[in-house]
Amino acid sequence: MRNLLAQLRLGAKARNLSAFTCSGAFRIRIDREASIVAGAPSLLGLPLVARTTDDAITVIGMQPGSRLVLDGANVGRGCALVLDRNAVLSIGQRSYVTDGSLISSCSAIRIGRDCAISWGVTILDGDGHGAGVPAPVTIEDKVWVGCNVTILKGVTIGAGSIVGAGAVVTRGCPPRSLLAGNPARIVRPDVTW
Repeated sequence: MRNLLAQLRLGAKARNLSAFTCSGAFRIRIDREASIVAGAPSLLGLPLVARTTDDAITVIGMQPGSRLVLDGANVGRGCALVLDRNAVLSIGQRSYVTDGSLISSCSAIRIGRDCAISWGVTILDGDGHGAGVPAPVTIEDKVWVGCNVTILKGVTIGAGSIVGAGAVVTRGCPPRSLLAGNPARIVRPDVTW
């Protein structure tokens, strides 16, 4: 998609733009002082679930000093990646964020490798209205997050964990935990997927 790449070139200090494959409609607002780092080829705006409509708009918003790192990640159609001033969002290799999810970073959000983030997921490392102190969110490698989950600031989800659909995650968990509920709690340790 030439239009997206042209806007990325004009808007951000980007390296390796050829590593993006883009599809669908985009709304892009990227400050010139933001940066985008692409490692392995990444997909943006491709429908990852059949329920996504063709007119869903993928949103990328980056304020000055923010940094987006996509290393072989897949970001579905209709997702929103929003980075405040000096914030960092990193999505690792072979991870995907399915259609209609929102990731909003005030400080730092890191999604590891081989993660499966379902549709309608919200990940926030701040309060969303400027009050309170942001706290980083870390989703370690090979975490499966079900649909309509909300992950709030200061959470670290251990490697190999599963977060059940609709959960609201307010605190971290050790590796290989099964989380469910609102607020989410560990319902089973030592899970494998």
